[in-house]
Amino acid sequence: MSLLSSAELSRIERAHAAGIGSSVIVESFRKRRERFSEATLRKYVQLGLLPKSRRVGQRGRHRGSSGLYPVGIVRLINEIKRALERGATLEEIRLGSVGLLGEVQGLRRAFEQAMSRFAQAVELEAQRTRKGQLRRTLGQHRRAVESEMRAFERLVEKVGRLPQRT
Repeated sequence: MSLLSSAELSRIERAHAAGIGSSVIVESFRKRRERFSEATLRKYVQLGLLPKSRRVGQRGRHRGSSGLYPVGIVRLINEIKRALERGATLEEIRLGSVGLLGEVQGLRRAFEQAMSRFAQAVELEAQRTRKGQLRRTLGQHRRAVESEMRAFERLVEKVGRLPQRT
């Protein structure tokens, strides 16, 4: 068994920048003879180790929707598998850098979604003078939250180290 290399992870991230389906995730690991299934993916999501998928509608009549995960999930799974190989428990992983980084990424996605909605609301504002003020205020809030996100990421590096097993 061998984990995905940095080059393979980068290739997957480029190919699926808009999001990645569960079948592609599973197949990426199976190609490397790594044991990984959709059930394991669901378990990791339920445990809070990985982000949830977002539903994306399919074009065409009665085609339904499918779930797309953020492409960074493949890198997170690779790190989970690496930690498990070193003997870490799922709880240690959840409270370690992988789990905490997943939390920060979830916050970032929620923030981006909220910013998008606020930006749409600002654009609907009829008064031009007020629209400019709202855009500036929104930009200030974006910079402040992005600064806090970077602080969280630095905190993950300090707090989220897995205990070393001997």
